[in-house]
Amino acid sequence: MTLVREYDAATAPRGVFRHVLSIAGYPGIVWQNRYMVQNFLRRDLLSRAHGSLLGIWWLLLHPLFMFCIYFLVFGMFLGNQKAGQPPDPTFAIYLFSGVIVFHALTEATTQCCQIVVDNGNLVKKVAFPSEALVVHVGLVSLVLYCVGAAVCVPVGWMLGVLHPGWLLCALPLVLVVQFSLTIGIGLLLANLYVFLRDVSQLWRVATSVWMFLTPVFWTPRLFAEKQFPSWFTSIITHGNAAAPLLQAHRLALGMAPETPVTFWAQLGLAAAWAAGFLLVGYTTFMASKHKYADLV
Repeated sequence: MTLVREYDAATAPRGVFRHVLSIAGYPGIVWQNRYMVQNFLRRDLLSRAHGSLLGIWWLLLHPLFMFCIYFLVFGMFLGNQKAGQPPDPTFAIYLFSGVIVFHALTEATTQCCQIVVDNGNLVKKVAFPSEALVVHVGLVSLVLYCVGAAVCVPVGWMLGVLHPGWLLCALPLVLVVQFSLTIGIGLLLANLYVFLRDVSQLWRVATSVWMFLTPVFWTPRLFAEKQFPSWFTSIITHGNAAAPLLQAHRLALGMAPETPVTFWAQLGLAAAWAAGFLLVGYTTFMASKHKYADLV
């Protein structure tokens, strides 16, 4: 028996709120199209090494090179250089652990902007699940992060900065939250880009600002010492979806917190942001899906 999916743009549910409950079926749609997602994932990873001499090894060499640069600049040149003391690698590890998370998040969401338009030939096909197009992009970002973490954890442990413990077993939960946040933002941006092609450029500018408002280059302790207004501090610490995600990653990898924060509190806050973005991204995407075939 052959299963045929039908989709009629004229009778498809309209409105954002009509798709709130249908988000529960999103994992099922992804599972039904798992072979498509797998092929896209494989193609994306192999295209990053196609035609190069070292091939897939670049996925490992790139984060290793990044760490060497950060350790050289922030651990030695700009670090705590007291007489007779070795360079302090703490900030270099702190910076690198944040960069690999934020880079994976922003690279994936930026790529999602054009995912519908770039696959217009597929979107125009009958009943094609275009909402599944962003899934492989989120998976690629997790692969890139894991490669960077594979460099960060052993090097940080050897330098005495990271002390991995039982929280490392909770890292898959953090990756699930990161994946959900990536998919949510990706669906929202992909939908907006269909109607406004400036979204991609605007998002690149926004992510640059977002990076400096997120504890990637600065620590919460240094931020607290600046004595900013309380409302500004609340926005930066609680109104930033990436901030608790980065802190949860660092705590899971074994970095000691500078401020009295707990892993589960940071993970819970990050999960709330991810759920919110996933709900908004999915519902707006599905509410406008019937228009894509005429616009791409």
